[in-house]
Amino acid sequence: TSVDRPNKVKTRRKNARGISSMAGVRSRFAVTLFTRLNCSLCDDAKRQLSVLWEKRRFEYTEINVMEPAQERWKRLYEFDTPVMLPGTNHARTIARCGMDWICVDTEHGNIDDGAMHEAVAAIAGCGVSPVVRIAANEGWMVKRALDAGAHGIIVPLLYTAADAELLVRSAKFPPLGGRGFGSPFPMEKFSNQTTGEYLQQANDALVTIVQIETKEALHNVAAIAAVPGVDVLLIGPFDLGNNIGHPILDGTMHPDLKAAIATIHKAATDAGKRSGIYCTSGEQAR
Repeated sequence: TSVDRPNKVKTRRKNARGISSMAGVRSRFAVTLFTRLNCSLCDDAKRQLSVLWEKRRFEYTEINVMEPAQERWKRLYEFDTPVMLPGTNHARTIARCGMDWICVDTEHGNIDDGAMHEAVAAIAGCGVSPVVRIAANEGWMVKRALDAGAHGIIVPLLYTAADAELLVRSAKFPPLGGRGFGSPFPMEKFSNQTTGEYLQQANDALVTIVQIETKEALHNVAAIAAVPGVDVLLIGPFDLGNNIGHPILDGTMHPDLKAAIATIHKAATDAGKRSGIYCTSGEQAR
């Protein structure tokens, strides 16, 4: 736990489990408890803090160090911006602008493998989730991004449910997939995470995002959304418009493109998944 005590506290003592007991507290203080999934010690700490909370007024916040992807996306309206140029200072500057997550774009950005590794570390170090958009649905690209410590991946230009299944096999550890483990880097991109905990929790905690931006993917969107392990359908409106014969001109969307976007959102909702869309302005996002 970390405790912020802006006001005077007369005494503090620790019990056998290391949870601070406060006595003589004059006013409110804040407690942040960092927890892990399936941790009996964490559950015990929460129970003890709940007792203290009932007796003394303080703010109590719980942060799960590897929260499952679906829960994270259900709770937040997520906003991101891409990093398309190399450089850790550049990545850190963008990460400090209040984004929920940063897309490290290796598809269209001027970012090679080494720059991707550096950007992921810099962004995670600022407390923001780094998500890597790889250039193609290739297993080795998925592995490199996740082994760098990305909190999720975005895969462009999918066409079928079989493509989505191939992606999941690359992104998930057994038994859900065939991802191999050997990198010492991803654990350090999460607070207080051990190797064993990363292996046990990564399948649920890392976000797998597929882009729907081709005519074939639009036709197969319900089947793609239904693939276990796919968390988010991300709409690429410019490529989608081009591929269905209705490019976006002067910022105006054709009614058929709007209908296609609505179809994708519905497919995600029906499958219990999340959906998102690339926006060029705050007005479009609203």
